[in-house]
Amino acid sequence: MNKKWLTDPSYAPLAFAHRGLHGPVTGHVENSLSAFLAANDANVGIELDVLLSKDNQAMVIHEMNLHRLTGLDADIGDFTAEELMQINLSGVQDVILPLSHVLAAIEPKFPLLVEIKGDQLKPQVIATASHQALKDYKGPVAIMSFYPDIITWFKDHAPDIARGLVATSRNDGDLPASYFSEDGQIKNAKNLDVDFIAYDIRTLPNKVSAYCREKSLPLFTWTVRTQAEQDRARQYTNGPIFEILPDD
Repeated sequence: MNKKWLTDPSYAPLAFAHRGLHGPVTGHVENSLSAFLAANDANVGIELDVLLSKDNQAMVIHEMNLHRLTGLDADIGDFTAEELMQINLSGVQDVILPLSHVLAAIEPKFPLLVEIKGDQLKPQVIATASHQALKDYKGPVAIMSFYPDIITWFKDHAPDIARGLVATSRNDGDLPASYFSEDGQIKNAKNLDVDFIAYDIRTLPNKVSAYCREKSLPLFTWTVRTQAEQDRARQYTNGPIFEILPDD
């Protein structure tokens, strides 16, 4: 797969709709096919998340518990992919879809970022499942993760797919303390030979953004929700992973 789109001027400025174009303005639910098609219609890239089903399929959803998006107090790992495809997202006709189904439906000319979640502690399994869905995709695509083991899998087994490190220095207690060290993040970026970093806008600029600028390493930022954050993203990064602004 071609990685040149990360720095290709014909794709600039890069911007990715965070979990698709969702929220009150569009009426679409995050990580739904409708939200992704709306991003296509707006001529912007897409960022989405994947977790594993019971039968180890890469499913497009942000968190393991389904309650927030479906009203069902259960874990995604309790259901097979076929069963998950019968569960509606709250208030809409969209259902939880496998990554392969989403890839088949979206427009492949727009850049795509796939965040592979490591919450289920099956790095090799979810990396393999994600690669199975992605291997024949023709559009500009990259995987990214907080979890070095997932990125390492792609480095070793699918080096042709662009890979990025997701990072923040704001410790919310959900990850090991070492994940929040800027020095550690720079070390990981070097060891993993990443093609880009996706960093928390709330902590930019910092040592990591300075490193990216020094090394000409593409830097994206999440989640951009205000004009001030847009301005900061424009100044310090190659592009935002954004949500619709209140006045849009």
